[in-house]
Amino acid sequence: MDKVLTAEQVNGYEEKGFLFPFPLYSSDEISALFQKYTALEDKIGDSPMDKFRIKAQLPFLWLCDVVREAKLLDAVEDLIGPDILCWGASFFSKKARDPGYVSWHTDSFFYGFEPADTLTAWLAFNPSDLESGCVRYIPGSHKGPPAVHELKPHENNLIPVGQTVPNVDESQAEYAVLKAGEIVFHHESVVHGSLPNNADHPRIGLAIHYVAPHVRETRFEGSTAMLLRGEDKFGYWGIDPEPQEDMDPVCIKAMEDMRALYLNATRDKAAAGGRS
Repeated sequence: MDKVLTAEQVNGYEEKGFLFPFPLYSSDEISALFQKYTALEDKIGDSPMDKFRIKAQLPFLWLCDVVREAKLLDAVEDLIGPDILCWGASFFSKKARDPGYVSWHTDSFFYGFEPADTLTAWLAFNPSDLESGCVRYIPGSHKGPPAVHELKPHENNLIPVGQTVPNVDESQAEYAVLKAGEIVFHHESVVHGSLPNNADHPRIGLAIHYVAPHVRETRFEGSTAMLLRGEDKFGYWGIDPEPQEDMDPVCIKAMEDMRALYLNATRDKAAAGGRS
């Protein structure tokens, strides 16, 4: 029996490759989290997206609480099963009137997972809609052969080497309009992207990445994760450090070391001609 999702929702995720909206936090709860985000932005004097990627949750007690939220894990369990690892998280932010966009792509381009079965939970810290450049998806594009990408770097493209799936029929796109505190789930192989933020408010999201323990990273040794529910019978993943305080220096180093591994693997793939 499903914990929080209906059979219709689970089937819809499997067919489309995404599911939304999933309400997680009340307006007061997400407002408190957004205040923590803005306080972090003020403290570092920069966008947290630029500094905290791949394992953004690791250095912060409050973000570790987010990725462990019981209601969220209940939904994740409905989609990937009772054994749950969180291998990473990244901020995706656009300031008000920000020209930044995310080209059509699949997350699988960045990963070397076998099987290719990461579940991302994208949490809206504030309204994410058509005006502010919400995430948009091509339904069913996670099925069949992996999408092929062209590399089209652009100063306003928020992904590293401009990975772009060409010739996407945008008339098929579904826009994941979310209220603050809501989540969209998506499969790593679904084609998705987002447009610039034309709103007068920022659009802040946290993408949290979950896998079952039988999924493994094949491109490099030393991948790590947080075991959040169930058990790991496979041993493919090392154990992430736990923060003792916000901005924990041990966890910041672990985050930066792992980010370097992922970025180097992506650059190597692109240099070698990899496109899917």
